[in-house]
Amino acid sequence: MEAIVARISHSQLCPMQPRHAPLLLVVVVLLSGCQGKSLIDDNPVFAEAPPRRSLTNKSTVALSDDSKGESQIQAVSFTGAPETKIVGNTVVAEVNGRPIFVDDLIGSLRLAIESEESLSAEQQQQILQQQIKGRLDNYIEQEIVIQALKQKIPEDRQQVIEESLEEPFGEVIANIKKDRNLTTDEELNKVLSAEGLSVDLLRESFFRIQKVNGYLSTLAERPDTISRVKMLAYYDEHGDDFTTKERIRWQELVVLFASNGGREGAEDRMAEVVKQLQKDADFAELATKYSDALSAEKRGDMGWLARGSLADNALEQQLFRLPSGGMTKVYVRDDRFEVYRVVDRQPARTAPFQEMQKEIEQHVRAEKARAARQKTMRDLRAKATVVTMFDEEPKG
Repeated sequence: MEAIVARISHSQLCPMQPRHAPLLLVVVVLLSGCQGKSLIDDNPVFAEAPPRRSLTNKSTVALSDDSKGESQIQAVSFTGAPETKIVGNTVVAEVNGRPIFVDDLIGSLRLAIESEESLSAEQQQQILQQQIKGRLDNYIEQEIVIQALKQKIPEDRQQVIEESLEEPFGEVIANIKKDRNLTTDEELNKVLSAEGLSVDLLRESFFRIQKVNGYLSTLAERPDTISRVKMLAYYDEHGDDFTTKERIRWQELVVLFASNGGREGAEDRMAEVVKQLQKDADFAELATKYSDALSAEKRGDMGWLARGSLADNALEQQLFRLPSGGMTKVYVRDDRFEVYRVVDRQPARTAPFQEMQKEIEQHVRAEKARAARQKTMRDLRAKATVVTMFDEEPKG
């Protein structure tokens, strides 16, 4: 079962995780939001928003045809694990009396789990519970903020926020289409549907996260002016972050036995290289002409090497003993000859405070902003009434 769960977790239980790299960027955007950017004016006109009249999940709840309109929502008892089968419209938590449904949390995941024929019904339920539990706290915090926003921001201002998000979301969708060589939303939906997604689901997630981040930033106390004393303290506490290791820039020239008809042919080729080097020929030109390594395309350049980074400790020690322009002996390996040259050297260095002051100020300000947002979230949660299906689970 563990193997099956692991396979689903990587391929189907994470439909927000793309099969192609470009969509990963979209997921990051959707989950991270606009860091530090408020989506609401500094001084919005606050007014009580009208209460939400419907507490049903309209996308999954079917009403009976009789005149009573009896709801088919499957609530949970909130006394440990649910006693009833978990379905899309099962209530897994309530925030200030407002329900959170299974499909609010893991709608597309649920469909993927339920379509996995190799899982028994019991295994499907176990996985559903695990996924719900892992995502519930974060969603509850989002719901608390969304409710606070709706309560404090007038409806006309909420509409302005929604409209302001259309353009950045449109840019996200346009980038996805460009990366996937698609032109219409219909084409994109076909691609996304294979991952349990749709344009509408992406929009809903994007808008929700942006509004949560924006409202928290608006409520949080803005960081004050960062004093020099605080920045110096940060500099002292994070000295390693401003220190670079000793490093060298190096080149290589590699002659492979297999590429030269065997060891003898490779030896003749390397002998010619050594002969040219003794005549002060340019190492980069020789690497381009004679080297069998991929680095030949870059004139033998291997970039910067920090001390302690090379697996071959003996070679590293030799390289770091050489001056700029110095070359190693010819190394004989099992399948090749190698020679290296040091192009440049940089000693270990700690950047002075004055050089890093602006960066330090940004770090300190970001930490203060993050702490302020966390405090704001704690304050909002302390005022909220939250009940979940896991509240009375045995501890330990």
